[in-house]
Amino acid sequence: MTAQTRTSPGSACGGDEHGLVHSPAANTPATADAPSEVSYERVDPDRYVVLHDGPVGFVEVVPPVFVCYVGHPYAQASEIAQVHDFHRAVEIVAETAASPRAPKITA
Repeated sequence: MTAQTRTSPGSACGGDEHGLVHSPAANTPATADAPSEVSYERVDPDRYVVLHDGPVGFVEVVPPVFVCYVGHPYAQASEIAQVHDFHRAVEIVAETAASPRAPKITA
């Protein structure tokens, strides 16, 4: 993928005949500074750990809801929500863990 910036054709910026300046820097792959994606992993028949640069919380399956917990380990996690959609539960845990108001995660 290349980044393109529109300029007037023939300008001092060196645009091509369509007025586009191609940026080679945009062709470089993402670096290690890019934030990691949120993921989850099944750790029990009815429990998932939410991972974002390490464990940040849990989603527990208690039909018909998914119970969201923030914190690690599980015994010290705090319940923060109950929702009906699993992927929304994972998002809630990740967003709450990233919030500056989130409870501190203990090891």
